[in-house]
Amino acid sequence: MNEKILQRISKIIIEYATKQQVVEYNKISNELGGIISPIRLNEPLGEISKRCIQYGFPPLSAIVVNQNTRLPGEGFFTWVAAQMGFPNLPHSKWEEFYEEQEGKVFNCNDWDSFLIRGFSDNFSDNTSSGFASLQNSNLVDLLNTKEYLKGQQTKYYILTVKDFVETQQQGPYRYHVLVTENEKLIKQSMVEHKIKKQLLTSAKRKGIQLLLEIDMQIENDSVTMAHYKPDRQTTELWEKEKSTNLESLIKEERFQLLTNIVQKDIEIEAAQEDYYYRDGKNIEYYGTRYERNPINRAKAIEIHGITCKACGFDFKEIYGERGSGFIEVHHINPLFSMGKETDINPETDLVPLCSNCHRMIHRKKNSILTVEELKMLLKKKLTLASN
Repeated sequence: MNEKILQRISKIIIEYATKQQVVEYNKISNELGGIISPIRLNEPLGEISKRCIQYGFPPLSAIVVNQNTRLPGEGFFTWVAAQMGFPNLPHSKWEEFYEEQEGKVFNCNDWDSFLIRGFSDNFSDNTSSGFASLQNSNLVDLLNTKEYLKGQQTKYYILTVKDFVETQQQGPYRYHVLVTENEKLIKQSMVEHKIKKQLLTSAKRKGIQLLLEIDMQIENDSVTMAHYKPDRQTTELWEKEKSTNLESLIKEERFQLLTNIVQKDIEIEAAQEDYYYRDGKNIEYYGTRYERNPINRAKAIEIHGITCKACGFDFKEIYGERGSGFIEVHHINPLFSMGKETDINPETDLVPLCSNCHRMIHRKKNSILTVEELKMLLKKKLTLASN
């Protein structure tokens, strides 16, 4: 993602924040000269808010609103809220959450610091561990001891460190959340919660979210989670998370991440259709409609994987982070043939396909191919090409 564009968007939003005003998606697009359409702003806004949260600032996207609803987009209440330690935020709490975050954005008077910290090379220090990029010198010393490495070592470590030992009674209640790869710091964040009992759970989930941003298909046995608890009455200050608990948390967060990605894709698809077909004509779809239930779509991806089942295409492998988590989902029995709303089994009724294969299957309405038939066509073509 272009750093200059992200910084420009941030400055536009901050200008409105200093005036205690919200800003509409289309206004940001206009101020950018139209280089990003309003419906495409969700990705840069998500990245900006992620950096806000990472450096202890309220999410700037809280004051970017739809001109009709006067609220942020759905991604703010799902993906951004999850980044802040509030996964599965109930719809009934959306307005309260929005008002709280909007107030924090308006009350923040240190946005210049965010522009400096948020758009520099976060881990460009000259130390081998990368821990010198942390602001807390005691934390740097703690991590450089590498005591968290005791026992069987893994490629990745998710580390949580209390930041409220001296304020146990009144707070604030915060955890540093760090992710290392081969003993080098690659991700960091801070989690805060009003209720101390829920804080560690939020920190655990945040750490897994940070890790899944790196690799959504991470293998469970390549990860260790450890919690530093200086107030424990034992000689072992690092407490390892049980592997069964970690596996369960990774599974839950991976599915939540998939659901959020799918929901964003669905929003873009719906917005594009509204743009192209807003004359109100009754369009008959038989190939280009996507599975619109984000839960079904996410479950299908979770079950079948993220690569095309016809040709093996992987969007992330070709497009990098922009393609992470993206794949189209094909109904084995075409929707138009069902004639009515039908319960969908993600395991047996849906299959992931790349855009090309999906369209080739549906290209002829009266001759829709099965996935196996398309695979045979591809195999035949490859065989002819090799001869």
